[in-house]
Amino acid sequence: MLLQYRHACVLVAVAIGIAGCSPSPSGSATGSDAAAPAAGQGATAGAPIEAAPVPDLGSTLVAYRWRLESATDASGQPIDALFPGPEHLLGVEFIEGQLGVSGGCNRLGVGYQVLEPGQLQLGQARSTMMACPPPLADADAAMAKFLAGTLQAEIKGDAGAPVLRLAAVDGTALTFSGQPTPETRFGGPGTRAFLEVSPEACQPPAPTARPCLVVRDRFFDEQGLPSGTPGEWRALPEGIDGYTPTEGQQQVIRVKRFESPAVAGGEPTVHFVLDMIVESRTIQ
Repeated sequence: MLLQYRHACVLVAVAIGIAGCSPSPSGSATGSDAAAPAAGQGATAGAPIEAAPVPDLGSTLVAYRWRLESATDASGQPIDALFPGPEHLLGVEFIEGQLGVSGGCNRLGVGYQVLEPGQLQLGQARSTMMACPPPLADADAAMAKFLAGTLQAEIKGDAGAPVLRLAAVDGTALTFSGQPTPETRFGGPGTRAFLEVSPEACQPPAPTARPCLVVRDRFFDEQGLPSGTPGEWRALPEGIDGYTPTEGQQQVIRVKRFESPAVAGGEPTVHFVLDMIVESRTIQ
């Protein structure tokens, strides 16, 4: 495939490394009240009442991506600064002892440790330093202010729709809804890979939720420099989870590759999930 480049624009995504403690598996969310007797039955005198199971805080935090749903200050008033617009929905993710914020302008992260009972101890926050317009700058500042010191953490709901509530000592409280991470959905850590996405469209054999893409494998050394020979162009009918192509752009992206076991003697199913955009070129 021969592509003519009129000009190229390279976007460099910066990952933040933050020193922090690994989450403790012993942390737990605030428990619910003891289970009541079943309808039509009375409690037996002196019989112990079985408590409802309490989700483990440390493992539940890392198993989901958490999208901000509500935020109130000490007086119960909404914190509008944390909702800069429908195109910028803030969320948090917990990975290897690091709490990362998504949806804002800058990349914000902070190390965390799970404490007993139901607490998160946060370290020093770090952020990229891009200049941002007021709504996004205000959202970044409000989130950075909240993510400090010790937060009370509570998880409610079942595994299908968990809700995380974080509360600061000043009475500020944020509530998040949980969506399973790819690792949770596909039952494993996956492997890292790089794909170059062509601006040329392809026609999927059947309707799919994501656009059909034309991709080829790319390879990079430990210094992040291109190495080896790119793979052959091929169609990816199921697309890439979390990725939407930009018209007129040829992009190199970093993905996580997950493989589901074969069923009834068929081929294993491969799933690609967007990790980050490494490079973009404008094609004329």
